[in-house]
Amino acid sequence: MDRALVISDAPKAMKFFKDFLSANGYDKIKLASTAEEGRQAMEEFSPDICVINAPIGNASAEELSEELASDISCQVILFVKDDYFEDIAGHVQKAGVICLVKPISKSMFFSALDFAEAADSRMKKADAEIKRLERKLSEVRIVDHAKSILINQKNMTEAEAHRYIEKTAMDRRVPRGQVAEEIIDYYTD
Repeated sequence: MDRALVISDAPKAMKFFKDFLSANGYDKIKLASTAEEGRQAMEEFSPDICVINAPIGNASAEELSEELASDISCQVILFVKDDYFEDIAGHVQKAGVICLVKPISKSMFFSALDFAEAADSRMKKADAEIKRLERKLSEVRIVDHAKSILINQKNMTEAEAHRYIEKTAMDRRVPRGQVAEEIIDYYTD
């Protein structure tokens, strides 16, 4: 993680967050002083982490944090005043937002960054596994479609069609999905 977005309308807090993030390995830091600037930066900059210092003008930092947390590639840390912490934390944490109380403790902020990095790592692993499973499911669908074509066009049984695709793939040293796609292309053109 090396890209950070800081959303704060307080210049002193913005400088603190920027300096702290920079000192902790974030070398690309974008600053936004309004919720709208934050949304725009989120789209254009694609940060790994977003730090929101509530309140942000007239905008709801709570709603903004939930909105930005819906992008699973970005971890969101929301800082709120002690008076509102319990109400807001219980709500935003359900959306995956890390909520911390102000005044800001460097050790607490450091722990939150560690937690965000761990969560980011887990999310990336889960996303990679989902993509792997989606590819596998797609291949199964293509192979099943090709088997159906062989059953209808070549009067094969399902076992014969399956064996034909498997054997052809092994003989040619190509994936089963490639053989299946070739069968589909040949019989559907």
